[in-house]
Amino acid sequence: MEILTIALAGLLGIGSSGGIVLDKIAQGKLASQVIGVEQQVVRIDNQPNYQVAQGRIARVRIASRGVRLKPGVRIASLDVETDPLAVKLSKLKFTNLKSLRESLVTPASGVVKLVLTEQDLNQALQSPEIQEELQKNLNRLIASQAGSTSIRYRLSELQLKLRPKNRLQVSFKLSRPRAKLNRESSSPAVTSREKKSSRELAISLKLTLKVVDGKALRLLEPQGIVNGRPMSSRLLTGFATGIGDRLNLKTLEADGILARILQLEINEDDLQLIGFARLETKKP
Repeated sequence: MEILTIALAGLLGIGSSGGIVLDKIAQGKLASQVIGVEQQVVRIDNQPNYQVAQGRIARVRIASRGVRLKPGVRIASLDVETDPLAVKLSKLKFTNLKSLRESLVTPASGVVKLVLTEQDLNQALQSPEIQEELQKNLNRLIASQAGSTSIRYRLSELQLKLRPKNRLQVSFKLSRPRAKLNRESSSPAVTSREKKSSRELAISLKLTLKVVDGKALRLLEPQGIVNGRPMSSRLLTGFATGIGDRLNLKTLEADGILARILQLEINEDDLQLIGFARLETKKP
């Protein structure tokens, strides 16, 4: 949804330009909302053009390649096509989502198609912001499965591989803080080899990604290996369910965002997703 919000913010910000050379102005405004764009073409359909100065745009089409939203986060291809847009220019603010919604005369909606390469995805997974979020979700998932919040692992060496027919292969390592391990491993019956293996878990997972009702992603047919041994079906099911519960677009509705996945396709080269999003109006 951040992608559509950035596009909307850039587009609606051209209203004060009075409709002069709209395509070029819109392209510049959009580029200012991200840290980098390798290629971008913007087309605005509006007759007459002066309606832009009144906060109305009939349709906007954007084709972008190599979009860098933030350090480490790149989208190989991003195409957006909006429905008619109408906004109160005098109240237009981009400070937060609430302010943006308050400026809308009618809901803002559009279709987004994005393509992420395997390299893009792995680079994004290494960004500090995403790593922090993944770490939080991991600890929540472990706590829910273990029934204790005292068990925590550090996530590292996360690697994602794309496979045909919407399949993914994920490998990573989990390690526990040494202080806790020292207390648990103080017994002389625990060998040095057991201590070493308990400190680090090398995990490899194979999953199939499926869209359910356009608003949720489910991880199906999970297979996993831990330190060279098959994972238990109970643990795999718990992992897949826990992750799937967080991949539900319905949670965005509380912020006035309706989002749906229209198509998802994964092959060995990239992940392609087509989605619809609508930002609802909000009274001040």
